[in-house]
Amino acid sequence: MPDKTIKNVVFIMLDTLQHNYLGCYGNTTIKTPNLDRFARNGFLFENAYSEGLPTVPVRRALMTGRFTLPFGGWQPLSHDDTTLTDILWGRKVQTALVYDTPPMRLPKYGYSRGFDYVKFCPGHELDHTTYADEPLDPGLRPIDYTSPTMVYDEKGELIDDASKALLDEIECFLKFRQQWRGEDDNYVSVVAREADRWLRDIRIKNRPFMLWIDSFDPHEPWDPPSVWTKEPCPYDPEWQGNPLLLAPWTPVEGRITDAECAHIRALYSENIELVDKQIGKLLDSIRDQGLWDETMIIITSDHGQPMGKGEHGHGIMRKCRPWPYEELVHVPLLMHVPGIPGGRRIKGFVQNVDVAPTILSALGLYRDINDLDGGHGFPVYGCIDMQGKDLLPMLRGEVDKVRDFAIAGYFGMSWSIITEDHTYIHWLLKNCSQRDYANADSPGKEIMKNEAMWSCTAGAKQEVPDSDELYDRRQDPFQLNNIVADNKDLAADLLRKIKLYIGELKTL
Repeated sequence: MPDKTIKNVVFIMLDTLQHNYLGCYGNTTIKTPNLDRFARNGFLFENAYSEGLPTVPVRRALMTGRFTLPFGGWQPLSHDDTTLTDILWGRKVQTALVYDTPPMRLPKYGYSRGFDYVKFCPGHELDHTTYADEPLDPGLRPIDYTSPTMVYDEKGELIDDASKALLDEIECFLKFRQQWRGEDDNYVSVVAREADRWLRDIRIKNRPFMLWIDSFDPHEPWDPPSVWTKEPCPYDPEWQGNPLLLAPWTPVEGRITDAECAHIRALYSENIELVDKQIGKLLDSIRDQGLWDETMIIITSDHGQPMGKGEHGHGIMRKCRPWPYEELVHVPLLMHVPGIPGGRRIKGFVQNVDVAPTILSALGLYRDINDLDGGHGFPVYGCIDMQGKDLLPMLRGEVDKVRDFAIAGYFGMSWSIITEDHTYIHWLLKNCSQRDYANADSPGKEIMKNEAMWSCTAGAKQEVPDSDELYDRRQDPFQLNNIVADNKDLAADLLRKIKLYIGELKTL
């Protein structure tokens, strides 16, 4: 039964936030006091994984409570998808979306569907091209915000098409950012402020609500306050080169030096510090408004980020290969749940598809029936169609786990199964196209036909290793030592297990 003390839900998405860059997940360098305090007093999930990557498939899974990995990749919401807002429509719960995540706003994608209130805060990534025709301050040159050796060869010529694309991308960002005057202009600052404005001034105060906050920060560009104040980055104060706002979508070797990779990670860390500060202000405001004791708050990310060699990114920078390694698929998941004593770390596996049924359960709307009448003759599909699990029984201590393992990957390109002891990665592309894995009834089949939008990262390539991989999670948490050759029986067993699981999901 739902806890009657929960009247509202605030869901906070922090895009591209690696779990191990937070103090509550063991980082001893980066300052994240607000998220750490939130985790200490609430619930921290140690083994939360996003299943279908990257940005858009994750949102689809979060909103529908259904897996995407077996069915489709980067695609719009379909008419057959039932989202949280579809179910909440007409059920006395007001809904709001405050976001600056451009892929959610792609034409005809429909990820703002059903929200009573929608506020998009422009300027980030895909949306920055809106400013392409704006004049740029002569004092701002794109080459001054990246490393010249990433862009030009020894003859002073552009290395490749990625070089031109990188400079064009930086130029568009600068055209928008040239109006910034302080950290309050940063993207996450604007999103947090607009979310607070809805809570304070716009919502109907006597009605329950679900507020979805989707911040694209700390996603690149790596543009924390020190970049604009011309001060040393606090996480790499000895750096003498240009601020590295962006890097090319290529392998690191021979293109990006170890020092440059380290500086990028430092700027990313500073950006996370700013995200923590702004989200901390929002959490304080929720307390000040007297909402804390009646509002469930969920904080998570869609994925992490490859950021260099070895444990940092397996040799790539940015999401330019469909590789579901730990640095990408293991995500932070933190919750505050009124009525359930917090201060606990949850070890059981959970997936992003579990968020939707958990929200509905908290609001008292999780029902095992086929249809819910919207009240005006419009059928709204019920939660029985969701493949996610309600996590509240775990938080109450009624069960230790809701899953025996987690899965992750890219539709038609890679599958990964994560157990307590091992991670096994199966590469699909080496034998077939993703079209062979598209469900005949999938609305994304034709959309994904040319495989062009799998990552929404210019210059990304659909390249995978030659053979499957197996890693010991306990001894090798960042997957540096592939032990598949010496454990063929275990690898075969895990491959059978994930094939069976994917097959079962496709029947539901």
